[in-house]
Amino acid sequence: MPSHHSWALVGIFWIMALSVLTIAQGLIVPIVTAMLLALIFSPVRRALGRMGLSSGVAAAIILLTLIGTVGTLGYFVSDALKDSLAEAPHMIADVGDKLKELTGTVQPVMDASEQIQDMATKEPATDTVTIREPGFLSGFADRMPVIAGQIVICLTLTFFLIASGNLFYEKLVQVMPTLKDKRRALAVARTIENQLSVYLLTITLINMGLGVAIGLTMWALGMPDPLLFGVAAFLLNYIPYIGAMAGVGISFLVGLVTFDSATAAILPAVCFWAMTSFEGQFVTPVMVGRRLRLNAVVVFVSFALWAWLWSFMGMLLATPMLLTMKVVSDHVPSMASFGKFLADRDELSRSDRRILKYVFRRDVPLGKRQEAREAKEAGEAKANLPAPTLPDAGPGPKANLTA
Repeated sequence: MPSHHSWALVGIFWIMALSVLTIAQGLIVPIVTAMLLALIFSPVRRALGRMGLSSGVAAAIILLTLIGTVGTLGYFVSDALKDSLAEAPHMIADVGDKLKELTGTVQPVMDASEQIQDMATKEPATDTVTIREPGFLSGFADRMPVIAGQIVICLTLTFFLIASGNLFYEKLVQVMPTLKDKRRALAVARTIENQLSVYLLTITLINMGLGVAIGLTMWALGMPDPLLFGVAAFLLNYIPYIGAMAGVGISFLVGLVTFDSATAAILPAVCFWAMTSFEGQFVTPVMVGRRLRLNAVVVFVSFALWAWLWSFMGMLLATPMLLTMKVVSDHVPSMASFGKFLADRDELSRSDRRILKYVFRRDVPLGKRQEAREAKEAGEAKANLPAPTLPDAGPGPKANLTA
């Protein structure tokens, strides 16, 4: 088949795949979330198994603990979240007033624009009918049955995945034809599961610690609803780059409404930025290591793609799914090049450095290039000059042979 037909088929495949991912979002998102939760808690399941508990009992303990923790946290956060959503319109107005006071130049411009608009659209008074669209709470209430169904699917599938124990490894052994293939497939699958589970569990613990630290900091600074800030920091830290920026922006806006002075309003945002920066630059690299570091550009593109496909859940799942692809690519020979592309900057070989140096030498200005060429030619000419000969000093003194 001609190559252009192959590229056309690949393009059609990706268009259809993206369409399916968008249309079947309600089914695929719970399945992917359940698989990631099963990977996160697989070390816990193994630890409970070493204590003598079966996989089913371990899965029940893990799920009940998870549901109890989330339920308890949701109970304490619900009142603060409800009050924050109810006060959101007033808070937006207060933020606008505060920004006007800080800038001092917004109000004249707005007044002038309003006068121009009134002059341009001045018409006889007529009766108008305004249709109010449903608010956020009413839209959330309409979607609540769908969300509840997705949560049930996710938790049920998570239970079965954890309770299945080593079922995947058993099926893998049965499928592989030779003993060598069985050992290799088991080693690769176990390595992938170990790396993913350890990484996801480590990142979850780091985000929990960050959420607790930010919550305590906001409480010490006198910010309202510090528990809500801690939960938001825990969730937003799963979102690369944008999550930290959103947390800093929210902290600044809430501080602007809460405090009178600009310094006190900026301090919560500065603290949020400092803690997330310390976590991203020092804590995560030390605990995770450079081996699983990802290309920043690829991370951002993946985040944008999955946010476009699956909204907020796509933001949360983008980085774990990308890391899953990275680990699988590192252990599957046919996907090694793709894994290399997903990885962070690595040490280049000598041949690769020479190729890059040859290609990017064209970026040197012509004048500098001419000077470098002349210097090289002068150095070669100097190296080819004959070596200087020493002058003949004539016959030396004759030795006295007489006694």
